[in-house]
Amino acid sequence: MIPKNISELVTFSPNRFEPIHDWFYYKEGYAKKLVEWLVKEYNLEGPIFDPFCGSGTTVLAAKQMGIESIGCDVSPLAVLASKVKTRNYEVETLKKKLGEFREMKVPPEQLTPRDERLRKIISRGNWEEMHFLKKKIEEIGDEKARDFFYLAMVDSFGAVAQVVKVGGSLRRAKKNVPSMKKFFERKCERMIRDLERGKKGVEPEVIEADARVFNLEENSIGSIITSPPYLNKIEYTTVYKLELILFFKVQETQLRAFIGDEPQNIRGTKIKIKNFQKFPPIAQAYFEDMEKVMVNCFRCLKPKGKMVIVVAGGCLPDRIIQSDEILCDLGQAIGFKIIDIIAAREIFCHANRSIKIGKVRESVIVLEKPEV
Repeated sequence: MIPKNISELVTFSPNRFEPIHDWFYYKEGYAKKLVEWLVKEYNLEGPIFDPFCGSGTTVLAAKQMGIESIGCDVSPLAVLASKVKTRNYEVETLKKKLGEFREMKVPPEQLTPRDERLRKIISRGNWEEMHFLKKKIEEIGDEKARDFFYLAMVDSFGAVAQVVKVGGSLRRAKKNVPSMKKFFERKCERMIRDLERGKKGVEPEVIEADARVFNLEENSIGSIITSPPYLNKIEYTTVYKLELILFFKVQETQLRAFIGDEPQNIRGTKIKIKNFQKFPPIAQAYFEDMEKVMVNCFRCLKPKGKMVIVVAGGCLPDRIIQSDEILCDLGQAIGFKIIDIIAAREIFCHANRSIKIGKVRESVIVLEKPEV
C-alpha cells in the first residue's frame, strides 16, 4: 500500500526530525521512511547500492535496518556527509576531543576574507573561529574523528553565515547567530548524543565516484535505491558553493550532474526513444547520461534485483518533459521490466519565473532485472 504521505516522503523534510539523518541538511534528498517502506513493500535485498548517495539517506537507513550497502557520489561534500553519518565511533574518544575544543581559546589573528562577498556574509570573529577550528580539526590523527568534527564545522559555518538556501541559489539574510565556535560545540554535543542513543551496525562503503562508470562486480548488488539529479536543475552547483569552495577547494563543479559531457554510450547503442532527437540539447545530454547510469546499474544488479528511482520531470523554457516516462522507456530498452510507477506529487512549472506552463510529476519508478 502506498503511504498517504508519499508526497512528503520524496523530500528531505522528514529527515529533519530523524537522529543522525539530520546532521547535514541536504535539500535534494528523500526521507529515511521512504527507504524503509520501499525495502518492505518490494522485498528489497542487500547489498543496496545508491549511485547518487547525496548525504547518505539510503546507506544510513540500510545500516539502521541491518542491510549491507554501497554509495557513491561525485561531490566531496556529499561523500563526507554520507561517511560521517554511517560510521561506527568510539564515543568516548569524541567526547574527549570535544572537551579539548571547549578549552581552546581562539587567538585574535585579525583575519578577514579576501573576497568582498564573503566579508558581507560572515563576521570577522566567526571567520577567525572557523579558520582556527579548521586548522585544529585537520591536525586530528584519527580519520573517523577528524571527519566527524569536520562535517560539524562545515554545517556550523552554513548556520552562522548570513545567507539562506532558497531554491537553487544563495541569498543574503540577516540572522541572529552565536559565535561559530559555540555553535560548533553545541552541534557536536547533539551529534554525540545521537550516537549514544543509536546502535552500531555494518558500515557501508561510500566512494567519491562517477555513477556512469563506477565499476561494481557484475551481478553483485541486490537492490538499488537512488535519486539522480533532476533535468534542468542547477542546485547542485550553487546552493553548496560556499562549503565546496571554502572546505574542499572546489572552484568549478558539476557535482552530481554531468550535463553536456561528450556523449560516450557505454553500451554502444543509441537511445531508442520516440522523438528523442527533438528534445533540446540539455535534455538529450541528460538522458544520455542517465542511460549510462542505468546500463551500469543493470550490469551490477543480481537477476530479479530491483532498481528504484525517485525523479521529477524537467521544466524547460518552452516545454515540460516528464522524466519518469523517458526513464521507463530507457529501462525497457536496456532490459529492465517495469514493476511500478508511483506519481508522488505534481510541481508547477514556470517559464521566466512567472509564466505557468504546466506541471511536472515527481515519481518513484520501480524496475526489475529479469532472471534470464
